[in-house]
Amino acid sequence: MAQSPGDRVAATHLEYDAVIATRNRPDALALSLPLLVGQTRPPRRLIVIDSSDDHAPVAAAVAKSVTGWNGDLVIEHSAKGLPLQRNRGLAHVTAPVVLFPDDDSLLYPDAAEQILAVYERDRDAAIAAVCALEAMEPPGDASAGAFSYVVADAETRKRRFRGVQGRIERKFTWLKPAKILGRHLNARHAVPEWLGEVEARPVEYMTGFRMSFRTHTIRRTGFDEALRDYGLYEDIDASFSAGESGLVVAAWRSKIYHHRFPGARANGRALGMIEVLNMVYVILKHATPERLGTRQAGLVRRRLAGFVPLRVAADLVGVGSAFGRQRLIGAATAALWSGRLWRAAGDTLADVYRTAMSRGAS
Repeated sequence: MAQSPGDRVAATHLEYDAVIATRNRPDALALSLPLLVGQTRPPRRLIVIDSSDDHAPVAAAVAKSVTGWNGDLVIEHSAKGLPLQRNRGLAHVTAPVVLFPDDDSLLYPDAAEQILAVYERDRDAAIAAVCALEAMEPPGDASAGAFSYVVADAETRKRRFRGVQGRIERKFTWLKPAKILGRHLNARHAVPEWLGEVEARPVEYMTGFRMSFRTHTIRRTGFDEALRDYGLYEDIDASFSAGESGLVVAAWRSKIYHHRFPGARANGRALGMIEVLNMVYVILKHATPERLGTRQAGLVRRRLAGFVPLRVAADLVGVGSAFGRQRLIGAATAALWSGRLWRAAGDTLADVYRTAMSRGAS
């Protein structure tokens, strides 16, 4: 894709800002923020957008956690909604690179430095977005000092299983329309010869707790506020939007541990709805003939059509609990509503999605 003069990178040493959206989790911030501002390359500006019911504990936790750091701090209270909060934070960004860690992202000491190394090598702005790898263990000594918390045995087992699951899924990419779409988007851009020298490689999309962007790239689209509340798959959507400008890559030397602090999530029916309907919306939004070509868009959409019933069937394993039964009902309801999204024209897709979410969840 042709680049505009404004896309050229003039400097080899880049600064970055960090935006964190949070809600009712000051304890998570007390653990994550010291690691962020204590990076070997700390952020120039930290922007915290809080939608907590009580803002005071969060503001106090942030102030205490950044003691001794000499960067700029912006903290605001806002309405809830992860895409909304990230967009509010993005409005305060002035650095050429922006990181979007979650409030429970625990960065290894040089995580930001390794991400910046990719951008700094990329003089032609071929790279639009860079993510870290998900670490399976927390940074440092998890039994002492600032890391004095315990990860439950069940959660440790789940993390190890996710690693095995990820390797299996990479062998069966054809089952996941988002993977196929991400590969097609990256295939539109040449892979720089130097990419392997900084131990980076293209990825289909980024997950939200470990993503970064060139600021001008993510500003072109922002985060899609049609995706309500904690905005499941808003990270995948943002990755696909970035893919319009350049490659999306992972920096293999950069590691971030996702602590997954407990917190309120959607009820069972709403969760089942968004797990299906949000994916349908995001794929249909980006898998268009105009963007991919008729043949490639058709392939992705066929995979999506096969994915929906499989995703609904996966919720059958949880019918032994009331939550699981409601989740299955939500997923099945979303599958019924998804037909309306398939029939929507491009400029009406978001409105049809909002209607489906509003009526289907009631």
